Amino acid sequence: MLAEQTWHKIFEMPHILFIIGCLIARTAILGSFWYKAQKLQSENALKQMLVVRGMSAHEIERIMVAGYHEESETLNNCRWPSFLSVAISTR
Repeated sequence: MLAEQTWHKIFEMPHILFIIGCLIARTAILGSFWYKAQKLQSENALKQMLVVRGMSAHEIERIMVAGYHEESETLNNCRWPSFLSVAISTR
């Protein structure tokens, strides 16, 4: 009973809901930046490995483009909700 009243009082306060909403948004934004940084880091590591193997710039470019092509095909073959398909197609 006391716990129910406490939670009810917490969520009655609009500033708490605002803070929770801001934390969720901040987490989503930071997560997207982290994902992009990790993806860039792995792509750079792959490029460095290909350079060490002695591949030419043309060969490296072909490999990287093939990876992007496979990724876009995978995304296009998925059945996404309509609001996500718009965001993916603009990428």
